[in-house]
Amino acid sequence: MSRSAVPDLFDPLCAPFRLEGDRDEAVVLVHGFTGVPAHFRPLAEFLHGHGYTVNVPLLPGHGTTMEDMATTGWRDWLRGAEQATAAVSGFGRVHVGGLSMGGLLSILVASRYATATVTTIDSPLLVRNKQTYLAPILHRFRPVVAWPEDDQPALDQEVRPYWLTYPGFYTKSAGDLIRLSAMAWSAAGRIRRPALVIQSKVDESVDPRSAEWLASRLGPSTELVWLERAFHNALLSDERDIIHQRVLERIS
Repeated sequence: MSRSAVPDLFDPLCAPFRLEGDRDEAVVLVHGFTGVPAHFRPLAEFLHGHGYTVNVPLLPGHGTTMEDMATTGWRDWLRGAEQATAAVSGFGRVHVGGLSMGGLLSILVASRYATATVTTIDSPLLVRNKQTYLAPILHRFRPVVAWPEDDQPALDQEVRPYWLTYPGFYTKSAGDLIRLSAMAWSAAGRIRRPALVIQSKVDESVDPRSAEWLASRLGPSTELVWLERAFHNALLSDERDIIHQRVLERIS
C-alpha cells in the first residue's frame, strides 16, 4: 500500500512502509489495536540494517479516525495482514510478527501461509480489564472508551514521535479483539515452526499469563522472552533493544 492510497492520516508517520533489503528474506510486522506502523520503525530499521526486506502494513480503519475503525472488524484486519504477507511471498523465507493484536493476526497468517517463523509481542489471550469481555453487550451502554489522559509513558526522544494512536476506541471493536484471541489460540495449536513470544511482566493491558499459554500452545520450538519493565507498547520502551536482538536471533 502506498502513501497515496491512504488518505487523511492523522499523522504522516501513520503510513504503511516497506524497506527493501539485499537478502532473499522478508519480515512482515503488524501493528496492534488502534496502533499504526510507526510503532515498528525502530525494529524495522534494525532488521533492514541486517539485510531483510521489511513490510509494515496499515490495517484497515487505523491511522485515520476512530469512526473509520468502527466500520471495520477482525475480517478486515486479518485481510490486511494477509495482503502484506502475500506481497512478499516471492521471497525465499518470510517471517511474520506483531505487537499485541498484530501478534494474534500473525499467528493466523502463519497458520495459512508457509512462513518461516512467527513472533508475538505482548499479545493478549487474557486482558487485565475484564470489562473487555463484555464488549458485545457493553457497547450499547458505553459506546466509546477513552484511553487515560496520562496513558503516554516517559519516552526516549528517539522514539517519542512514533507514539501515535487513537485517543480511544468504539467499544464494539473490542469484541473483535476478543474474537481474534480465541481464533489465534485455536490456530496456534496447528503451527509447528520456530516461534518467539515476548512479554512484559508489567504490561498494563495484557495479563502476562497470555505469554505462557501462547508459548505452550505454539509448541517446543517456541522461545519465551520476558521483559522486566516495558509498558504494553514494548517496541518504544527502553527495553526495545532486547526485542531487536531476540527477533534477529529467532529469524536468522
